[in-house]
Amino acid sequence: MSSSVLIVEDEVLVARDIRARLERMGYTIAGTAAKGEEAIKLALSENPDLILMDINLRGEMDGIEAATKINEARSIPVIFCTAYSNDEVLQRAKVTSPFGYVLKPFDNRELSINIEIALFKHKVERDLAETKQNLDATLKNVSDGVIAADANGKIFLINPMAEKIVGCEAGAGFGIGIDDLFKLEAFESGQAVINLMSPETFAYWKQFSGIRQLLTRTDGQTVPIELSANFLDKDSNLTVITLRDISQQLGYEETIQKNAFFDGLTELPNRALFVDRLNRSINRRERDGQQGAFSVLFIGLDGFAAINEGFGHEVGDKVITEIGRRIREIIRDDDTVSRFSGDIFAVLLDPVDSVAESIEACQRITTGVRKPIAVNDNTLNITASVGVVVNSGDYHSADEMLRDADTALHRAKTDAQGSYVMFDNAMYEDAVRFIDRKNGMQKALVEGVFDVQYQPIIDLETGQLSSMEALLRWPHPEEGMIPPEEFIPIAEATGLIMPLGEYVLRKVCNQIRSWGDMGLDGFRVAVNFSARQFETDVSALVQDAMASSGIKPSTLTIEITEGLAMKNVEHYTTMLEDLCRLGVNISMDDFGTGYSSLSYLKRFPLTTLKIDRSFIKDLHIDEDDKEITKAIIAMGQSLNLTTLAEGVENEEQLEILRDYGCDYIQGYYYSKPMPVAEMTEYLRSLE
Repeated sequence: MSSSVLIVEDEVLVARDIRARLERMGYTIAGTAAKGEEAIKLALSENPDLILMDINLRGEMDGIEAATKINEARSIPVIFCTAYSNDEVLQRAKVTSPFGYVLKPFDNRELSINIEIALFKHKVERDLAETKQNLDATLKNVSDGVIAADANGKIFLINPMAEKIVGCEAGAGFGIGIDDLFKLEAFESGQAVINLMSPETFAYWKQFSGIRQLLTRTDGQTVPIELSANFLDKDSNLTVITLRDISQQLGYEETIQKNAFFDGLTELPNRALFVDRLNRSINRRERDGQQGAFSVLFIGLDGFAAINEGFGHEVGDKVITEIGRRIREIIRDDDTVSRFSGDIFAVLLDPVDSVAESIEACQRITTGVRKPIAVNDNTLNITASVGVVVNSGDYHSADEMLRDADTALHRAKTDAQGSYVMFDNAMYEDAVRFIDRKNGMQKALVEGVFDVQYQPIIDLETGQLSSMEALLRWPHPEEGMIPPEEFIPIAEATGLIMPLGEYVLRKVCNQIRSWGDMGLDGFRVAVNFSARQFETDVSALVQDAMASSGIKPSTLTIEITEGLAMKNVEHYTTMLEDLCRLGVNISMDDFGTGYSSLSYLKRFPLTTLKIDRSFIKDLHIDEDDKEITKAIIAMGQSLNLTTLAEGVENEEQLEILRDYGCDYIQGYYYSKPMPVAEMTEYLRSLE
């Protein structure tokens, strides 16, 4: 598209000539004016790309005055075209910043060159103005402060954010030296202060970024900033500086740091920070040669789950916070107390002079925890168990110490609740053995290695087989037969008792069916059930096992322990009633070792009380055992329950039980537990 030109000329013939020339050159004529006022009106309405302006015009306004007014309203390049060239006219014309000055008469080439130069110059100036406008808008709106200084360090550019950060008024920073506006100090100890005017600062770096410094503002206030600079030394020796007020960022960083290394509830160090400090204690001994022992205490609140369940988690949180505060007050300022997890606290005592010092700390902590806690009109009494590990150079990693402290805590909760236990090598060996046993049990369960043996239960009145008990055995390929008292507690603790219990139940049901197919029947088989199995729908499991094997409920007895029944009377009463409705018998094993009351026993749908072997062992020589056994049998009779004594080994025990009215006996006096093949032969021998 061709450029448009407005012709301002008071001579009609001259105007026509110029118009004809311009049209031959390819320009579009936006209009022709003979007066200044007309020129202004046409310029504002047509907005031409260029104005070819005569200086002497008709009327009171000449071309110079018209050009001035047009420039005030629009940015349109003007070329003066006149026959006058005296100094006075030239000085007046210069004020309007014309884009050219052509003397009449002129040839076409001269006119064309002046027009093209003017158009190009105007475009460049317009682009520069637009770029400057965009730059100004950007600098006003960026969140960083931007400053540029010349080779002498004088500021020639400073944006509003930079003015805000350094504390100077708008425009006051121009012409000031960088070193006068920037009063810097080290951000942290040991850090160098950046001198933006020193050649040494840029001798190695041509630029740097993200360096933190403290800036003293013009009002005397100190703010932390992040400073970047770029030194352009080729032509102009400019220094461009960007800066950012990081006060808010430091607040965020502090919050992130706190969340990463401190517990949100107690504000104590968390596990990550505790492990870091423990590793430092180990490294100081191994790398730096520091002498002396240190210790780790694992502190677990006893029965804390009951507080959450009984009073709610809000009360539980308050208890945790209070216990953490007490422990923090008890230990030394240089020691570390951490909320390690849940209701577990960890303490790093560094250094300790002796094991006795660690024990004294445990005693102070357990005493402090035992003091009543008042929460929401409730007074709570809490105890804590502590596991202790002392490192005198034997440990080389935090994981090892934490592992053994946890082992000691577990032993304390099991054997010495409310007290402390020092870790020793025997505990480590027990822990390793525990893991080995667990892994071995998992493998044996998958491979079907576990065996079920059967021990006869005899009717004391008739001397005939009444039933039998299924007893789980583990024939280990390397260690031989592993006793149940060694692996059953591990199965309970790890949850393996769930699949293991189901394995035994289904194996027994299938064996009852197998014997039935051989014509060997007329007896029940008792299967022991764990408390963990009652966490699921045990009646559904029993029903499915009986249905899958095709046996009758009258052939199965479920044995539960007295301790299981006393944990949650309502829950277990319901579950036992569901089992009873299936038609199976229910026997209470280990009776006399728990805390049963007559009222509870009356509620359970039991058929048999099984007297624990601990009362039978010395029955023939211990009067207390005699009285207890006699009382249990009498209790069973009063509740219409049959009684069964286990662990009978001699005739003296047998006769005493017969005199007391015991119904059934089980023990080595009649038979040891037998594998399936032997039990099958035994049953056949009874026919």
